[in-house]
Amino acid sequence: MSGMALAATASAQITITAADMPVVNDTLRSSAANPLTAIDITTTGTNTTWNYSAMVPVSQTVDAYKTAAQVNIAYAATISSSAYGYKVFDTLGAVGGQTLPLSVTQGYTFFSKKPTATPTRFVAEGFGAIVAGFPTPAAYSDEDEWYFFPLAYGNHDSSHFHLNVSILTLGSLVQDGKRITNVDGWGTITTPFFTTPVNCIRVRSEVTEVDTVVFGGNQLPPIPRHYVEYKWLANGQHYPILWITTNITGGQETVSSVRYRDSYHPGLLGVENTTAAVRELKAYPNPAVNGFVQLEIPAAWQAYTTEVFDMQGKLVQSAQNNPKLDIRALASGSYLVRVNAGAEAGYVRITK
Repeated sequence: MSGMALAATASAQITITAADMPVVNDTLRSSAANPLTAIDITTTGTNTTWNYSAMVPVSQTVDAYKTAAQVNIAYAATISSSAYGYKVFDTLGAVGGQTLPLSVTQGYTFFSKKPTATPTRFVAEGFGAIVAGFPTPAAYSDEDEWYFFPLAYGNHDSSHFHLNVSILTLGSLVQDGKRITNVDGWGTITTPFFTTPVNCIRVRSEVTEVDTVVFGGNQLPPIPRHYVEYKWLANGQHYPILWITTNITGGQETVSSVRYRDSYHPGLLGVENTTAAVRELKAYPNPAVNGFVQLEIPAAWQAYTTEVFDMQGKLVQSAQNNPKLDIRALASGSYLVRVNAGAEAGYVRITK
C-alpha cells in the first residue's frame, strides 16, 4: 500500500472549489482498510504519484447527505435551513467515560458552503441528535472551517471552532479547538476504485481539540484530542478519494483509520454508521489489583492509542495498541482513560 515516488508520467495541478464538495441527496460510499497495513503518509510534494491500489476493504459505509429540515424540521431553525449533513452515529452510549442517563440517538453533523464569505469556504455548522426522544440541535458559535476555497497546492489556513451541545437540564458537551490546514502535495492517486491515476491534491488538517463534559452540575476533567486528517481530493468527486486519520501522541503520528471511495462489496455493510462516535469501555479489575488494569477494546479497533489522565486533566501515561494498563507508578486515586481509534473514542474511569 505504500508505493510512493515522483511521477514519471505527466500530471496536472488542480484546484478544488465549492463545486467539488458534497451536495444534498449525495449518497457516497466508502470502504475502510486495515490501518495496521503499512502506509506511507510522509511522501508528498509536487508531481507526486500516490499508489494505494493494494488496499483491501474490511467494511463499508454509505454517507447520505440530507438537509437539516429533511432530518428533523426542528433542526432547520437552530442550525440553518440550508445546512446539510450525514449521520455520524446511531446510538451514543457514553461521553467522557460517563454513561448517559438518557438516550442519545441519530446524531448528525451538518455542513454549509459559504459562497458570500471571503474567501468562500466549506464549514461544519451544526450538530443534531434525538435526546430522550426530543430533537436537540446545536449550532457552532464558531464554525469548524474544513476548507477555504480555492484549494490549491501551497495553501495554508487556520481557524478555531466552538460547539456547545446542551443535554436538556442535565448538562452539556463543549468542543473547543483549532484546525490548521495545508495543501502539501499534488499529483496523481491510484486506489482499488480508481484504477487509472487521477489528478489530485493532498490536504493535511491538524486538529487540536478539548472536550468538556458537564453532568448533574459536575464537570469532568477536560479531555484533549490531537489528530491529523489527510485527504486526497479530486475534481467532481464530492468526497475524498482517500481519507487517512492519525492520532498524535508524544509528537508521533499513528494511523488510526483509512477510508477510501469505493463501489459496493457484498457482505461489507453488516454494520453501517451504527458505531457510536464515543462509547463507554469496560475495565477490570477496577479498582486495580497489583497495579494492573485490563481494558476491553472493541474487536473492530485495529489500531488505537490509550491515554490516562488524572482528575485535573493532566496526561500521565500513554501507550499504543496495548489493552493492559500498568499503573503501578501512579499515585492512588481515580483516573480517566481515553482510547482513540480514528473517528471513534472510548472512555472509562479507573481507580487505583
